[in-house]
Amino acid sequence: MISYFPLIYPDELLYSQLARYYAKSGYLSYRYVAEDLFSNRTARPDIEFVNSFTDEAFARITESMTMQEVILEHTMFPYYGRFLNKERRQKAFNALVSMQGNYHNLLPMPKSKEGTARYLRYCPVCSVTDREQYGETYWHRTHQMSGVKICPVHRCNLHNSPVIISGKSSPSLVTAEESI
Repeated sequence: MISYFPLIYPDELLYSQLARYYAKSGYLSYRYVAEDLFSNRTARPDIEFVNSFTDEAFARITESMTMQEVILEHTMFPYYGRFLNKERRQKAFNALVSMQGNYHNLLPMPKSKEGTARYLRYCPVCSVTDREQYGETYWHRTHQMSGVKICPVHRCNLHNSPVIISGKSSPSLVTAEESI
């Protein structure tokens, strides 16, 4: 049962909100939180998009906004969807809203080069600002765009965290606070 669920911050990845929920809810292991959040309890969280959520998790995620708003404001869809024609973009968007896994086939996902991994990134200045404003830091969506190496707000270099987005292993739920 989900008795507490954190509010989502501006420009926060949905993955980050779920990771903060996990960190603050007192679960003994990832397996237990996965049972409460994901339809498939062996699922690894999708860092850039969405998973298929349980009814209760879906209700919590969409308490303050629709799933369409979650997709547009807290996933990487707006960045990848820009490169699609209108029809394919709409199909991918509908697949995300309905939490169908076939959106991976519709979106132009960046591939890792052989032997290299993509990591969640952060701006050290944003981290300080987040802690001052919210009491914690979080994974910003704009810092995760492929090819972007500079924070658009502070114009400083983004740093790789230890959390792998794509590559040899995929994470469970890791907060920015734990990694930075």
